[in-house]
Amino acid sequence: MLAYADTSALVAYFYPNDIFTIPVMKAAQREAPDFVYWSFLRFELRHVLRMLRGNSDGEIGWRALRAAERTSSRLRWQSELTVDKVLDAAEELSAEKALEADAGSSDILHVVAARRIFLISGLDEFWTCDKAQAVLAKLSGLRTRLIEAR
Repeated sequence: MLAYADTSALVAYFYPNDIFTIPVMKAAQREAPDFVYWSFLRFELRHVLRMLRGNSDGEIGWRALRAAERTSSRLRWQSELTVDKVLDAAEELSAEKALEADAGSSDILHVVAARRIFLISGLDEFWTCDKAQAVLAKLSGLRTRLIEAR
């Protein structure tokens, strides 16, 4: 299974003390997905985990991410996703859906990236813990999994 997990879902996947960690891990255990990984998502995920490194859980999350990046375990690099192409497509999606979905600019980038992967190589599901982003992903035609805290 190939899933695009946005930053909210991937932080929960790597950081053991996130409010979404348990439901994300349960979903990952059931589905055993490979996650799309590209430059913007890598930057955003690394930035959040760096900010969390002030405690032992944050350090665990950072080390788990770095280990996954070295071994390509669960993170499937997508060289087809270049920032310039994604930004151009995000501009178009914003023009189409800005009034229908209360999603932020980063949310639009994630949805556009997932749509491009769906068209290029097939994508099974879009994972997010963000309700507004889930709405946008569904409006964009993506099979979407909204992961909610228990």
